[in-house]
Amino acid sequence: PTAVHPELNLMYVLALHQPMLYKVRSEPLKPPAMWLGGAFVGTGEPQYGLFSAVNLNTGDIAWQNKVEKPMIGGALATAGGLVFTGLGEQRFVAYDAKSGRQLWNVETRGGVNAPPVTYSIDGTQYVAVAAGGNFQINTPRSDELLVFALGGRATGGQRQQGGQ
Repeated sequence: PTAVHPELNLMYVLALHQPMLYKVRSEPLKPPAMWLGGAFVGTGEPQYGLFSAVNLNTGDIAWQNKVEKPMIGGALATAGGLVFTGLGEQRFVAYDAKSGRQLWNVETRGGVNAPPVTYSIDGTQYVAVAAGGNFQINTPRSDELLVFALGGRATGGQRQQGGQ
């Protein structure tokens, strides 16, 4: 999903450049597998992602960052001038909402293909995101949920491995 910063009048959009061809094949269905009648095949052209801020008044791109993997997650804009998104390159990133300059990032165990969310408990604002990876764009798979307190401090990497 996109995100909007109303004070800056910017919309943050994730995009993927992933050229593919659809090759039709006739095969009998082998239950319980799903069959789409063919398969997507890469063209050999490079794949990448774009994270863009679009001016809602003019439609112009205010800033744009190109990343290595197609972007399929979402963005989260905060009133404090930050915009968060995840990368397939196993990173969760905070950008300056106005300039697009990267301010912070953290390594994740899997590709971040989910939209971040925010919530508040007892006056502390948190940002959370899942890092699960994606088979189609070949990002590492994981089962990680990361939660950060805005204005908080590092706790020494208290990560717990899920699925155990």
